[in-house]
Amino acid sequence: MNINLSWDLFILVFFAIIIAYSFIIGRNQTLKVITGTYIAIFCSDGLGNLFLHYFASSPTFIKVLKFFSVASAAQATAFLKVLTLIVIVVVISIRGAFDFNSDEHSHHFSVRMSVTLILGLLSAGLMMSAMLIFVSGGSLVDSIVVANNPLSQIYSQSRLVRIMLDYSNIWFLMPGIGLMALSYLKKK
Repeated sequence: MNINLSWDLFILVFFAIIIAYSFIIGRNQTLKVITGTYIAIFCSDGLGNLFLHYFASSPTFIKVLKFFSVASAAQATAFLKVLTLIVIVVVISIRGAFDFNSDEHSHHFSVRMSVTLILGLLSAGLMMSAMLIFVSGGSLVDSIVVANNPLSQIYSQSRLVRIMLDYSNIWFLMPGIGLMALSYLKKK
């Protein structure tokens, strides 16, 4: 069997892992992951932008980049944003000082499973869309765009990367709408 590794495969595997993880941790913890992801997106974007603005042009930092064979400050910033995003999501998911109570046992099994599946899908889409925007040099907080976008070649080759980036606003919107819709599903 000959398997070609591609960005489409990476995105599909990422979605499968996040959806499977959502079923493992349950609906309430998936809601916590989504909320943590929203917080992490803005924290990591802000931190990365500050890093790029204040440290990227310093001669010492440029020497460090050369030492680690990093091509540019933009690449270092993208790496910092993605790393910060992942760390904050994990910390908030594990140690976050808030809980959700979505009445998991008040609905039929198929409704609970469907809601968990949809939340897992939305969680994966939110995370993947944010990471792709960060890797492309984009920013949600500031209008920073890198001239030689590292994802341009991947964008032209991968249908799923195009979907994630072209519809990133929808990926950012839908988990919030999902949280509101789930509030109305909650039985009194």
